Amino acid sequence: MVLLPLRCVFWGSLLTAVHPEYTACREKQYPVNNQCCDLCPPGQKLVSDCTQTISTECTRCKEGEFLGTWNSERHCHQHKYCDPNLGLRVQREGTSETDTTCTCHEGLHCTSEACESCTVHSLCPPGLGVKQIATEVSDTVCDPCPVGFFSNVSSALEKCHPWTSCETKGLMEIQEGTNKTDAVCGPPPRMRALVVIPITMGILLAVLLVSACVRKVAKEPENKVMWMEHRKDPVEDMEESPVPPHSIAPVQETLHGCQPVTQEDGKESRISVQERV
Repeated sequence: MVLLPLRCVFWGSLLTAVHPEYTACREKQYPVNNQCCDLCPPGQKLVSDCTQTISTECTRCKEGEFLGTWNSERHCHQHKYCDPNLGLRVQREGTSETDTTCTCHEGLHCTSEACESCTVHSLCPPGLGVKQIATEVSDTVCDPCPVGFFSNVSSALEKCHPWTSCETKGLMEIQEGTNKTDAVCGPPPRMRALVVIPITMGILLAVLLVSACVRKVAKEPENKVMWMEHRKDPVEDMEESPVPPHSIAPVQETLHGCQPVTQEDGKESRISVQERV
């Protein structure tokens, strides 16, 4: 029983002699060769470790590179590239201490927290309204329309709209709305009759006027044809029935005061005694 504790002490002493105790370093230091060296500040990378006589050597990151923490890195990280083919654009340019921040173009949002690619905002279908509009880093949040509200479009912006209040417009509700359709309003029975009767009378009057116009237009060509035929008949009769030559009364000539005088045939030519003298 006494030998077991002695063996433990022996092996512990041996291991301590072979492996010296680990040296604990302060914050912003790192262990190298049983000593603590200072870490390089953000924006700089490690060139060489410290020694007993020389401190840690660091150098600033090149343009397009960065290191954002206290480090012992020998290489800086490249700035992120915002690929426009993936819908990305630069939100904030990177520095030697910070990385480039990418975001999405309008109408798109990031597919992950790292925002390495973008996708189109989701649309809320009919029956669902937009509860939260999508941002550059989050998608659209949809919510079912409650009773009394509706949405009849697919949209990434439209919320649910309340049903139309027929009573406030002096109308009556003909059909109740749903989550996809609005309520349908109409005139009360009396008002409906007052509206239907004038419309019906107007339609009948229009039909009568159109019928009268059609009859008038159809009758005008017939009247015109009859008038032309009536006007043409006398001319044709005159042309077809020439006056016979014997119908013209013969004319005789007599002398009156040494001047010829014409008389119709069949009448006596009388010359007074005075004229003969």
